[in-house]
Amino acid sequence: MLHTLTLLGAIMAPLMATATPGPDQLIDQVSPERLSAWHDMVASVPHVAGTPGDEQVVQALVEAFTEMGLEVEAHPIWTYLAYPKAAELEIISPERQRLAVRERAVEGDDTPDDARHFFGFNAYSGSGEVTGEVVYANRGTKEDFERLAELGVDVTGRIVIARYGGNFRGYKAKFAEAAGAIGLIIYTDPRDSGYGRGLSWPEGGYANETHIQRGSIMTLPYSGDPLTPFIEATEDAERLDPADVALPTIPVQPVGWKAAEAIMRHMTGAEVPDEWQGGLPFRYRLTGGDELTVRLLVEQTREIRKTHNVVATLEGREAPDQYVVIGGHHDAWGFGAVDPTAGLITVLETAKLLSDQARQGVRPRRSVRFAAWGAEEYGIIGSVEWVESRLDDIVANAVAYLNLDASAMGPQFGSSASPSLQPVIRRAASMVPAIDGEGTVLDAWMRRSGTKDWPRFGDLGGGSDHVGFLALAGVPAAGLGGRGSRGESYHSLYDHLEWYRKVVGDDYAPATMVTRVLAATTWMLADEPLLPLGPDRLDEDVLRHLEGLSERGRALGKFAKGEGIAPQLADVAQAVRALVPTIDTFRQADHQPDPGVLAEINPKLMALDRAWLDPRGLPGRPWFRNLYAATDEDSGYAAWMLPGLRHAVEKGDPERLAATVEHYVSILERIDNELQAINRLLGTDTDTAAP
Repeated sequence: MLHTLTLLGAIMAPLMATATPGPDQLIDQVSPERLSAWHDMVASVPHVAGTPGDEQVVQALVEAFTEMGLEVEAHPIWTYLAYPKAAELEIISPERQRLAVRERAVEGDDTPDDARHFFGFNAYSGSGEVTGEVVYANRGTKEDFERLAELGVDVTGRIVIARYGGNFRGYKAKFAEAAGAIGLIIYTDPRDSGYGRGLSWPEGGYANETHIQRGSIMTLPYSGDPLTPFIEATEDAERLDPADVALPTIPVQPVGWKAAEAIMRHMTGAEVPDEWQGGLPFRYRLTGGDELTVRLLVEQTREIRKTHNVVATLEGREAPDQYVVIGGHHDAWGFGAVDPTAGLITVLETAKLLSDQARQGVRPRRSVRFAAWGAEEYGIIGSVEWVESRLDDIVANAVAYLNLDASAMGPQFGSSASPSLQPVIRRAASMVPAIDGEGTVLDAWMRRSGTKDWPRFGDLGGGSDHVGFLALAGVPAAGLGGRGSRGESYHSLYDHLEWYRKVVGDDYAPATMVTRVLAATTWMLADEPLLPLGPDRLDEDVLRHLEGLSERGRALGKFAKGEGIAPQLADVAQAVRALVPTIDTFRQADHQPDPGVLAEINPKLMALDRAWLDPRGLPGRPWFRNLYAATDEDSGYAAWMLPGLRHAVEKGDPERLAATVEHYVSILERIDNELQAINRLLGTDTDTAAP
């Protein structure tokens, strides 16, 4: 604890008082030295969720936020987690060989030998011992297993080996089990993350031959604690029987490419399709042949353990019931200097900046909540449990959620965001100087995007703490981050401060850049009288998604070949185009209404994103209630945009598609009505808003 107190003393020095509050002041006050000290505080101990290291980081966070003068909640979660007991992988024939399931120490880095670490494991793997022949399944996607079947390769009773990438690792296990596999080995391929991209650690930053990507393999039709969907995972919560929850039953083990190479060198079956070839120095094969047999043993325990979310609140001066949430998770698979704490440090620094302004008498109009979420790595558990614990309040009062997950990883700023948040993020990026000194962050972003007026935003899918806010509560969300460093330590024991400072840099320039954009965005969302939420990008984005759906339908053979938006989706496109005049008049508003009018407008602006909520949820996935965005049900990380329509297209059901189109048209008409009401309150000309 002395180490934590020493760090707090170093990073809690007050800001210099300034007379002018606002985003410019916050941008100027971001401290690289303080960001480095925050990093020491949260990444100096291994802290897998539910372990003593996890509790140590939680206590440090509580102390830090309390020292800032914020109101701190340590929100307890009792959740169903998995931990490794044993793992063995060996070639039985043609020649017996035991293979590594843990990273090796390298010159100048003995971190893997730290006894506080677990060996490589995939949380929620089935426990068991299996021996069998081997099948290579490329990336283990749904399409890959379908291709194996087309090629006449039977997976039944065999052990599958697949490389990371292409989908969430849990779907590799799900599809392997569904195909009849008795076990799964997932490895890091050098083409994807190792010498195929650059020099390996410790000479460079990329994965070496024993780098192991840990991670959860839980795939359920909801996020959060696997035993308490829709309700908070309290100590005495009514829980599902684990036997009734579709967790994996086959043993699954992650390894580095050295172990995979030892197996794959012995494979003698037919060669793989060209696009399945990875970076190992021989031709990949589909099957191992009957002379190659492999033994896999995995033992894990699944149990309810306690962890915490740490949520600190800066109360707003005029509308404290409305709040902006910014957050990142605190749990890691090891030290977690990249994932997650390269994002968490930007949340801490922003909290420090705003709390110091508050001490000088300058508070934003609305409240800001700074969150460090627990057990994200196991299945986005902590943030979802927090959302489920106060869902009605979040739907009614949360202005936006900004997510920072492993976000300070290079000089190239980018964002994935709901359409309503894109204008304010763009504006914040225009205020921050670029790292290379050439213009602003926005200028550099647009140069990379190849655009002149608007940067390229990504679409929010799955895989991080925005999911509960966006998919369940309908709160507009965004992920902010910088990329571009030459390295890969993802979920391995090499993800530590020495790696980060050597590969990303010890000057904390990317973290400074991201924090500046984050702080400016947060301040504008929390303080501007008229909420900076707008429909400015809604029409462009929805039309883009309709074009993507049309392409997908044609690729599946459901829609006729042609260009543009498919006729089956034309009514939705027409409803979007009817929005355009209403959006244009919204853009024309160039004044701030009086407080009485603002009290009417701001809830309507928040209601625009909630209009996409459907209490029935998606077919087969009722937890996912947002019909604008959801996670891909077959990959986990990717986004399904307009997911109700996407589901109908994927299933090839014309009747369901027609009914879903009608439902989407009604949503867009509701949004149009809200916008027209806002325009009347703003005093803009609504004559042009009629369809």
